[in-house]
Amino acid sequence: MKYSLSLFCLLFAACAGTTSKNPETIRVTGEGKIRAKPDLVILTLQVSFTQPKMVDAVRLTQHTVDSVLSILSRYGTSENDIKTSSISADKHYEYNGRMNVFTGFRAQQSIDFVLHDIGKFTELTGKLLETKINSISQIQFDHSKADSLFREADLLAYDDALQSARKLGKRAGVELGKLVFLSNAGTSNRSDDSAHPSYDEIQTFAKGYGGSGFKISPQVMEFKRTIISEYEIK
Repeated sequence: MKYSLSLFCLLFAACAGTTSKNPETIRVTGEGKIRAKPDLVILTLQVSFTQPKMVDAVRLTQHTVDSVLSILSRYGTSENDIKTSSISADKHYEYNGRMNVFTGFRAQQSIDFVLHDIGKFTELTGKLLETKINSISQIQFDHSKADSLFREADLLAYDDALQSARKLGKRAGVELGKLVFLSNAGTSNRSDDSAHPSYDEIQTFAKGYGGSGFKISPQVMEFKRTIISEYEIK
């Protein structure tokens, strides 16, 4: 019995002696930002008609969509610039203050379009206002090189984190060792005032207005990355 106990104590002491101590580390956060003007705009157009007969609602909607697509095809650079939803049709009701009243059959369809030349925005919207679209439900700005700008922001965020770690190490009187942890903590793509640079819905009420299009002045976009890095302390 004494022999077994002594052997157990000896093995425990041997295991305890081989346990490695975790190295001390320092963890910091870095931020990288790239500012750039948007070079493309994404439009979402809505077409909708309500008629006593469903066939008439569908016909008017399809006719307007065809005229819109004809215009957009002159401003697009590839087939992927235009996307249309499938047309939908159903009974339509409106609330008159007391109850829902059947007003006819509504057919509707939406169109997404990417305009790569922002300078033609006013000209394009002028053409679209000549059609009977119901609204431009969304105007959102973006950049064609967003991925590259985010990668550049990644590098800036890493450099910022490394610089912070070196400053802290110098202040504490310690030397940095190898990098042991690296993580991308956050991404944002925003203008100065909004997380998603866009304009409010523009109603046209299915009437062909014609005349001049809308003028825009897009805000500068900010492509931001946040990096968390951790270094050993020698």
